[in-house]
Amino acid sequence: MKIKKIYIFLLICIIAVFIIIFKLHCKLIPTEKIYGLTVDDSWYEDISLEEIVTSLKDLKVKPTVRIVMSKDMAPGEYIEIFNKIHEVAYIMAQPVDSYEMSLYKDAESYRLRFAESYKYLGEYVDIWEIGNEINGEEWIKQDSFLVADKVMAAYEEISSKGKKTAITLYYENPEYDHDMFKWMEKYLPKEIREGVDYGFISYYEDENEGYIPEWSKIFKKLEDFFPNSKLGIGECGNISKDANDDSKIKMIKHYYSMPTYTKNYVGGYFWWNYVVDCIPNEDSEVYKAIFEMFK
Repeated sequence: MKIKKIYIFLLICIIAVFIIIFKLHCKLIPTEKIYGLTVDDSWYEDISLEEIVTSLKDLKVKPTVRIVMSKDMAPGEYIEIFNKIHEVAYIMAQPVDSYEMSLYKDAESYRLRFAESYKYLGEYVDIWEIGNEINGEEWIKQDSFLVADKVMAAYEEISSKGKKTAITLYYENPEYDHDMFKWMEKYLPKEIREGVDYGFISYYEDENEGYIPEWSKIFKKLEDFFPNSKLGIGECGNISKDANDDSKIKMIKHYYSMPTYTKNYVGGYFWWNYVVDCIPNEDSEVYKAIFEMFK
């Protein structure tokens, strides 16, 4: 009888441990619907980290925050930022922004950037953006095969550790003749297309003469390229010089209320100028709009 009680006690302990592990695992993965925001690298002298953390904590839904990293800051210097933000949000790390892609001259230097970032920040990161707007040939100004090789190196580095990866492509007005899908078909390795966890699209109306894409068709096509990935909008924002609170709020309501275009569509959006537009949040009408859309 005593042995039986011990057995039952041990069984209960084992089940309890598994429940704890499962709950911890769930906390490390964004929910099916992603409510994304971007914290870029332009605020350090004007806004405190505490203000950003408080604004994120106050949201009704736990957000997923893209943290944009700069090459002139070593990954170890980001520990405090990542640590504090991860207490109130999921994190998608962006070790290399598309505008700094060309600063990495080969696949090995790009891989090392991700390896070092993982070394110092891995415990805080839920998703690794292995490539940002990688088809932006106009501003990246590097051979696209080289860019794809670099992204592949980062994918291998991060996925080998069992961590989640994301890739962001830049969509343009079709009249500009920069076909995102043709670029992917020509340059993006099949291993990434079939293995990446998230396939995102970056789109800015202000850079495309206000053109509104047929998102339903686009995401159905994107699903063919990323058959095993969660899909969504990876960047958006109202960045024109004449943007105001009203235009920003209108755009926020438009994007964050998008329907589920495919079975794997998870939202995202990752409003780019979150810090500039919303902090301090107490008197920000734009923050109030984001607050209401996060539900």
